[in-house]
Amino acid sequence: MNEKRSPSSTAGPPGAVIRARGDKFAPQLRLILSSDFGEPQVWEFTGPRAVVIGRGRGASLKLPDTEEYRPVSGHHAVIELSRSRAFLRDLLSLNGTFINGHLVNRREEDRAKGVAVSGAGVQIKDGDVVTLSGGFNFRVGLVDETAYDAPKNASPAEVSPLCPACGRTHDPVPISRHADVLCRDCRSNPLASLKLLKAGLTRRVRILDSLKGLRITKTLGRGSTSAVFLAERKDNGRKLALKVMSPAVSENEWARKSFLREVAIGRALKHQNVTKLYDFGFYGGAYYYLMEYCQGGNSEEARIRAGGRLSPSRALNIALPVLDGLAYLHNVKLAAAREEGPAPESRGLVHRDLKPANIFLGGPDGSVPKIADIGVGKLYNSSLTYDHTRTGSVAGSPATMPRQQVIDFKHAGPEVDVWAAAASLYKLLTGEYPRDFGEDEDPWRVVLNKSPVPVLKRRPDLPPNLAQTLDQALIDNPGIKFQKAAALKEALLEAAARDHLNLLPPDP
Repeated sequence: MNEKRSPSSTAGPPGAVIRARGDKFAPQLRLILSSDFGEPQVWEFTGPRAVVIGRGRGASLKLPDTEEYRPVSGHHAVIELSRSRAFLRDLLSLNGTFINGHLVNRREEDRAKGVAVSGAGVQIKDGDVVTLSGGFNFRVGLVDETAYDAPKNASPAEVSPLCPACGRTHDPVPISRHADVLCRDCRSNPLASLKLLKAGLTRRVRILDSLKGLRITKTLGRGSTSAVFLAERKDNGRKLALKVMSPAVSENEWARKSFLREVAIGRALKHQNVTKLYDFGFYGGAYYYLMEYCQGGNSEEARIRAGGRLSPSRALNIALPVLDGLAYLHNVKLAAAREEGPAPESRGLVHRDLKPANIFLGGPDGSVPKIADIGVGKLYNSSLTYDHTRTGSVAGSPATMPRQQVIDFKHAGPEVDVWAAAASLYKLLTGEYPRDFGEDEDPWRVVLNKSPVPVLKRRPDLPPNLAQTLDQALIDNPGIKFQKAAALKEALLEAAARDHLNLLPPDP
């Protein structure tokens, strides 16, 4: 599957073992529509259903009834979303509907008879651009959320008794959809998952097409649930980052949904200071996605390379674009459809785990800050389907977390990201986090009971206005001073001007 390729163009993903609709493994297709017309917006729907687009009452994707949207009809077009395919039809709109610049069908009126004629619908694919009259465009995203990744004609009898990672004979974990599974010793190892994916490629499992022609060159990072690898296209040398989740983790329903949710949201987000997510797939319980490779590494690595501390100008040149990326995340429109009708739009996405290790440096010269790892993120409106936070759970990093996020993690708002951005700037400047975490202390108790250490105590040579603004940004008791990313950015720019800091990037 390439960047602009549909996961499926048949009754189910190629090579799938098609099951009855009532089966728990029946296919489920998620439709994500994103638009940059006016404010960035994203809508999300799950099949099977009909998604009516227009300005009129009852539209699933209801556009504002304003002058700029007036060329769009009340019920302009419909996307018929099944469990495996999506078709676009024009609903006799006055000005027509286009897909990738081509007219789908149009209203042709015989004025004498008053008859309107509409043509047949066309299948839409992942990456297509649909245009309604008036210049309103949205990009199509299609995500198959079911593990329909078995090779053609696979059956339980065809499951290989050999572990594709270690080669030992084992009793396969009972996943009848897959011809290859890892042994119990290898299932929690993301490195072994790479060999599992390679086995799927050998069997020509089509949902893994995005991995064709890739060469894995090194491991970029590894956590408790996944690993990130540097991959290179053999034909053109293009570098990508490949994130893989091991089968032992993906068997957990919450973890699997969180991973797919990160894919769905990541594919919809488009901002120069947010990492791009290109494609994804799965096989034998190993889930992966391909994303933008940031050759500058992350900002924590940049700090270490610089001797443990960044200069005020260098640190601000990272923090200020990050605040731009946060402002985008906090204001992007995201919505999910409920079975009984369209859900209300959320006001944006809260990251909830911003830290130097999640701020990458990309772009042509590896200097453009980009926010990564949105897996813990949530929509403001917790009733929407993107929010998979478990009741009572707390995720994220206490070192860059304000008190408010510990007290009410599930309903944390944008201000916790703003605080985390200030805490990340503090770390880049001093080499330490704002709070002192003792070896034997519970980190959550530290967040609740300790105040941040004034930054000049960590680094006395910092410019005074920058230090004062940073200390103010890290106040979280009784409340967080800067509620919006734009407000903190403005305060930091004013402080830098008073301190006569040069924020122009150095010449290459």
